[in-house]
Amino acid sequence: MIRDVWTVVWKEWQEFRDQLLSLRRGGLSALILALILGVVAPVQLGAEWVQSKIIVAYWPFLAATMVSSLIADSVAGERERHTLETLLASRLSDSAIVIGKIIAAVLYGLGFAVANLVLGLIAVNIAHAETGLILFTAPRLIATIVLTILASLLMAGIGVFISLRASTVKQAQQAFGIAIIVLTMGPLLAFNALSPETRFRLATRVGALGETRIIAYAVTLLGLLSIIVIAGALLRFRRGKLVLD
Repeated sequence: MIRDVWTVVWKEWQEFRDQLLSLRRGGLSALILALILGVVAPVQLGAEWVQSKIIVAYWPFLAATMVSSLIADSVAGERERHTLETLLASRLSDSAIVIGKIIAAVLYGLGFAVANLVLGLIAVNIAHAETGLILFTAPRLIATIVLTILASLLMAGIGVFISLRASTVKQAQQAFGIAIIVLTMGPLLAFNALSPETRFRLATRVGALGETRIIAYAVTLLGLLSIIVIAGALLRFRRGKLVLD
């Protein structure tokens, strides 16, 4: 099972590599984004780029966004390129295919975040060498990595789940876009629908929890949602049904 999963991961990474190395297929956008996030922003913000609490939510969000740009292609792209039949005809189990695609996407999101964190750390220390060595605190760095993995995992699970029923990549991307809007804008709209007094009390209570508790709640919520979505994707992935579709 483990070897089958890593076989799928390796296959997906070969496709990711080809896409990233091709300037027309997204490589140029990824390069520009890495330059802005990993060099320009750290140099401009200086120590604040490292010490800000926002980093705990900022990088998981960006990593999940990068995952979303690829994961819609996971099954719909195979179907569109007529390679899905070959994949389903292999000895790989259904669960190995799904889990392998999800892990590959998560590793991509995590790799994107870590690469930019390291690049930014080097850039900020070179540009602001006069202030001394600037480093992330261990608890905040660990929290950022964990949340990045969970956010990428949730996004990958949703993407595979949607891609299973989409006939084309464009259709999967459209459905995925709607899902992302609901996930991101839904809580904000619900919060704004509350009365000013209720919003103030809620914001006060959340602020009183402290950074550690908020991170713990975020980890728990993302973990539970990821398990639910991935379980749904595993139940939905049936090669006999996919072949008929």
